[in-house]
Amino acid sequence: MLVTAPPGASKLELAYAALTQGRLSDAASGYKEILKVNPEERDALLGLAYVSHKEGRDEEARDYYKRVLRQEPGNPTARAGLLIQNLTNDAEDVSASSRDVAEQHPGSAAAQSVLGHSLVRQGRLADAQMAFQRAQVLEPSVALHAFNLAVALDRLKSHAMARTFYERALSLSRQSGGEQASGLPHAVVQQRIDELRLATSSNLPAVKQP
Repeated sequence: MLVTAPPGASKLELAYAALTQGRLSDAASGYKEILKVNPEERDALLGLAYVSHKEGRDEEARDYYKRVLRQEPGNPTARAGLLIQNLTNDAEDVSASSRDVAEQHPGSAAAQSVLGHSLVRQGRLADAQMAFQRAQVLEPSVALHAFNLAVALDRLKSHAMARTFYERALSLSRQSGGEQASGLPHAVVQQRIDELRLATSSNLPAVKQP
């Protein structure tokens, strides 16, 4: 659901509301104002890391994540954020680190999600599907968790379940500020939903996959 700041909301709540609505510039401005007063405010640092990553400034995002880890070395969101940026590096090292973070923080959706992506790179789709499912259960309102699960199910040829989670992802994205806020490519998702629906009604194999 779209997060709106309540009357009399704090600067942190206002920045977070802007973030969930896809107003990244407003969110970044709000978080930076907070850091002027408290340079080590964890949620502001994580918010700026997220914005930086979304806007392609990965080095800046890494710096913010590292600032969080200096004050809270085990923070699962910061650890997962650094790992997701390193997925193109040594697959074995990233896999081991992803597994460690997920095992140490079973209640972190971010940790489960980065583990899923790491497992996809290894071709372990069934295990990746389970990790994405855990992330989706932990944060059921996040569109990308539903989308990641849908893609994994799709590649495993569980097309009926894949379509369900594609539809859920699209619905969640529309409720939470649209493409810019969720990062979900609506046209791509809708196309795949239509393909799966057509395949089901025509009894044809759903050969195309994301």
